[in-house]
Amino acid sequence: MEFKKYHIKRLINELKNRLDESDSSSSHYGYVDFIERCIQDEEIFKTSRGESAYKDILEHINNDLSQKYYFSLREELTHKEIENLCKVIKNIGNPYQMKFGKSSLNPTTLRYINVALDLKKKFPNKDFKKIVELGAGFGGQALILKEFYNIENYHFIDLPQVNQLIQKFIILHKPNFEYSFSQIETFKSSQNYDLFLSNYAFSELPKKLQIKSIKNVTSKAKSGYMIVNNFSDISFRYLSKKGYHKYFKNLQIHPEIPESYIFNKTLLFEN
Repeated sequence: MEFKKYHIKRLINELKNRLDESDSSSSHYGYVDFIERCIQDEEIFKTSRGESAYKDILEHINNDLSQKYYFSLREELTHKEIENLCKVIKNIGNPYQMKFGKSSLNPTTLRYINVALDLKKKFPNKDFKKIVELGAGFGGQALILKEFYNIENYHFIDLPQVNQLIQKFIILHKPNFEYSFSQIETFKSSQNYDLFLSNYAFSELPKKLQIKSIKNVTSKAKSGYMIVNNFSDISFRYLSKKGYHKYFKNLQIHPEIPESYIFNKTLLFEN
C-alpha cells in the first residue's frame, strides 16, 4: 500500500508539472537567479553552498543518507582514505559538513565518492579518459573522478549560468585535465566520449529534452552511467521504463546503492 501511495503521488505531481509547462525542478526556489548572484558577488559565492536556494537543489542529503553513504564507502575504504578524498574538493561556499568521528565530511562529496567507486565496480576494465557529464552541479564529481581515472578531457553540460559557476569553482582547484562547457541544445562533438555520466539530472529533464540529449549527447558516448529518478512503468513527464529500453542499447538496470528514493535506479548502457 505504501508503494502504491508513492506511485499515485508521483503521477499526480508529474501531470501537474506537465500541465504548467515548467521545464525542470531547477526553476524552483529562485535557483537560477541565485546562481547568477553567486557569479557576480564574491560574498554570496563564499557562502553559496550553505544557502537554502542552493542546498534545496544540490546540497540536500540528510544525515541518515549521509551515514549510509559513509558506511557503504567503509566497506572498501579506510576512514583516512575517505577523509583524504573529501579534501580533494575544497569547502568553497561553506557547505554543510557532518561529523564522522573527529572528521567533518561533506555529504555531497561522499555521494561523489560513492559514484566513483560504483563506476570502478561496474566498468572494471575501463579507464575513462574523455567524460561528458549532464547536470554537473558545481563540478565536484569531476574533481573526485580524477582521483580514479586518467582524465584528459571533461565536458560539462548544464544551464549557461550553472556552467559559469562550475568554471568559477573548477578554476580554483586547478585540475590537470582539459574541460569545456555547453548546453544540451548546443552540444557538438566530432569525437566519441568514453563515458556519459548523469547523477539524477537526465531523469529530471522533461521528455522532449531527454530525447534531444539522447540524440545530441548520449549517442556520442561509448559507455553510460546514470542514476535516475522516476524509473517506472508509467510516466507522463519523463521517459518510462519502456522509453529507456527503446532509446538505450544494451541497457542494464541496477539498484541505487544506497537507495535514496523508492523509484531510483542506476542504469548502464553501451553504444
